[in-house]
Amino acid sequence: MSSTTIHHQILKFQTEEDITIVGDAYGNPSDAPIMLLHGGGQTRNSWKKTGETLAAKGWYVIATDARGHGDSSWSKKGEYSFDYLRQDLVKIVKSLARKPILIGASMGGICSLAALHYNPDLAKGLILVDVSPKIEKKGTDRIFAFMSAKPEGYSSLEEVAQAVRGYLPHRKNIGNLNGLKKNLRKLPNGNYSWHWDPAMLKVWQSKSSDVTQKETEVFLTDALVNLAIPALLVRGGISDVVSLEIVEELKQVAPNLEYIDVAEAGHMVAGDSNHVFTEALIDFIEKVR
Repeated sequence: MSSTTIHHQILKFQTEEDITIVGDAYGNPSDAPIMLLHGGGQTRNSWKKTGETLAAKGWYVIATDARGHGDSSWSKKGEYSFDYLRQDLVKIVKSLARKPILIGASMGGICSLAALHYNPDLAKGLILVDVSPKIEKKGTDRIFAFMSAKPEGYSSLEEVAQAVRGYLPHRKNIGNLNGLKKNLRKLPNGNYSWHWDPAMLKVWQSKSSDVTQKETEVFLTDALVNLAIPALLVRGGISDVVSLEIVEELKQVAPNLEYIDVAEAGHMVAGDSNHVFTEALIDFIEKVR
C-alpha cells in the first residue's frame, strides 16, 4: 500500500490551559491504536515512515510532538520535567477510545515507562527504543553537547547538515536539505535553530546530577520490573546510550522483557535504519494485537 492511500490528519490535544499537543494520525481510527513518542530534541516527523508503514498494516497510529517540541506549545513556565511530559501523555491516552501500544524513543520511552508506573492499565504493550532505566553517561553527554551547540543558530541549511553529519557519522544519508527544515525554525537573527524550546534543555541539565540520575534509574527499574503488559526493548546495535552490559543487567531483573538489536543503528534507531526497525516491531505488536 502506498503512503498516498493512507488516511492522514492533524490532531490536537489540550493537556493544560496553555499547552496544546499536536500530532499526526495515520490510518483508520477504528483500528487498534499505537502511539509513537519521539526522543528529546526530535519532532513527530521522525516517525513519519514508521507511522505510514504500521497504518498500512491495519493500525491507527498517532505520533505527537511533546511539549516544547515541533508544533506543540512551549511552556511559558518552563515546565519540562518528565512529570509534566508524563502527565501530557496520560491525558492524551485517556482521551482515546481504546488502549494503545506505546512506542517511545529515548525521552518518549522514559515518559511511557513512568506513565505506566502510575497507571498500570494505561496501555496494551510497551516498546522502548534505545532507552532503559540505566543509560550510559557518555552517550547522554554527547546528546547534550549536540543540543547545546550553536545557541545563536546556523547560518545555512548546509551548516545544519554538516552538524548532523558530525553527530551521526554512521548515517549514510541524512536526507535532503529541505527535509531538514521540518526540524528547524528561523531565529530573529535569520539563522536556523532546532524546533524546540531552549529552556527545556536547561531544565534537563539542572536535573542531571549523579544523585538524581540514580534515583531515576531506581524508579524506572522498579516500573519495568513490575510491568503487567508485554514489553520489548529495541537497541541500536552501535548505540552509545544503551550498552550490551546494560541489556544483560536488565535481563537479570526483568526476564519477561523481550529484546532485539538493530545492527548498524545508533541511538536514533528509527532514523538510522527505518525499514529494519519497523519490520522488527511487527512481530511483537501483532502478538499484542
